[in-house]
Amino acid sequence: MAWDRPFQIPVLGFLMRIFGAFPVRLDSVDASAQREAMELIGEGKALVIFPEGGRTRSGELMQFKRGAFRLALTFGVPIVPVAISGAFEIWPASRLLPRPGRLEIRYLPPIDVERVAPDTSNAEIKQLSRHLASRTSDQIKAALSLGESRTESEEDRSAINPRVEGDRWD
Repeated sequence: MAWDRPFQIPVLGFLMRIFGAFPVRLDSVDASAQREAMELIGEGKALVIFPEGGRTRSGELMQFKRGAFRLALTFGVPIVPVAISGAFEIWPASRLLPRPGRLEIRYLPPIDVERVAPDTSNAEIKQLSRHLASRTSDQIKAALSLGESRTESEEDRSAINPRVEGDRWD
């Protein structure tokens, strides 16, 4: 599930579709994207959603939108938070093309999500999705913070002992 505008770029849109992405309009409720997401989840397939709904202009994690969490609650599927560091430095929103750099992706433990009862009110689902979004965001922030402190300590160690320069944390 990805922002619809890149799909309009001929080569990029083609590649995105090859890798299984489908467009979602961010300016309104996109019923066709919701149907496609529900279909994939119903088939037991994984669905990748960037819950910020856009690219950060500051490099900081943005507030999560609730749609992904609402889907998880509706279907009772786990959420696997992913912490990505280095992406902003490689390809900030202000640049047309990416630059070389190091990207680190860290998969965090899944968050089990119980399926909400069919008679759950919209207000309750909204509150539950808000809580789930906050919990997921907190885990990602903690992982990103841990990654920064590990990277700094690796730099400190490499100044003392150059042989640890290539050490990585995974």
